[in-house]
Amino acid sequence: MTGQARPEPWLVIPVKGAQGGKQRLASAVPQPERELLGATVSRRVLHVAAEVWPAEAVVVVTPDPEVAALCRALSLGLVPDPGASQTEAVRLGVHHALERGARVVATLAADLPLLAHGDLAVLLRLSRRLPRGTMLLIPDLGGTGSNGMVVRPGAVLAHAFGPGSRLRHLRMAGALGLRARELVRPGLAADLDRPRDLEDLGGAQGVLAGAVRG
Repeated sequence: MTGQARPEPWLVIPVKGAQGGKQRLASAVPQPERELLGATVSRRVLHVAAEVWPAEAVVVVTPDPEVAALCRALSLGLVPDPGASQTEAVRLGVHHALERGARVVATLAADLPLLAHGDLAVLLRLSRRLPRGTMLLIPDLGGTGSNGMVVRPGAVLAHAFGPGSRLRHLRMAGALGLRARELVRPGLAADLDRPRDLEDLGGAQGVLAGAVRG
């Protein structure tokens, strides 16, 4: 008798609407360019996810009709976002995954301009092997924020994104009795939260050119 295959870990990706994204870059980037930047990077992240992660175990939470159309084209799961915060959007996606039998749930930000296929492949491999009672946290490049996490069991709602979320997540892991680990890779750590992040990546045009090449 053959054993039943273990369910794949799920991946939740929240994607803000074009008009509501990247507000913290407003002092450095005009709105039209900011919208193009967010849209280009998030679409590339979704393409990488569709090519690396089992598509039936990916769900995107978004209010953006263009992003929703791309998800349908890529055969990715979709949950409408009523305009919630990132944490609330992630929890909507987690609930969707749990309803479909998820035991391990990962979440990843959509503003990762350096994300490579290898980065997501490593995250998938670690998610498949994650011990029960563990949080795998993905810190940002500055070491204060979080660009995602993996939790097993997936039903543990330990998500609290926003400024300073790395320490907040580590404290929540302790309070919930979870072992905390961290995954540090440039492709998972570099995000677009601050004007300085954009400068470090060569400005908006540099990010856009890199996303197109990727």
